[in-house]
Amino acid sequence: MAKWADYLISHVRRDSNGNVTSVLMHEDKGESILQLGIKTKNEVIVLIKKGYTFKTVIWGYPKWNKGADVHIVKIGNEEFIRTDRNKTDKDNLDNLIPLN
Repeated sequence: MAKWADYLISHVRRDSNGNVTSVLMHEDKGESILQLGIKTKNEVIVLIKKGYTFKTVIWGYPKWNKGADVHIVKIGNEEFIRTDRNKTDKDNLDNLIPLN
């Protein structure tokens, strides 16, 4: 399997407004995917700013399915992680499984 991105996001935790607060992050090793644990939205933003790439992934037994590229969008003074670049104030990683 070719490497899709530096890091992958499979699950999200949201606040009461529906905005992503943390994610379940994995490292894409090319032939395998290594679960790294829960990271905050701000930790993801720092890594994207450093040049690391992110994609979403969805488990489709017996393998992972590649999702969309994850980007930063700044609205006012706040930054959001999104899979598209429209200018809404909601993080839109909507197809991912919620973290408990």
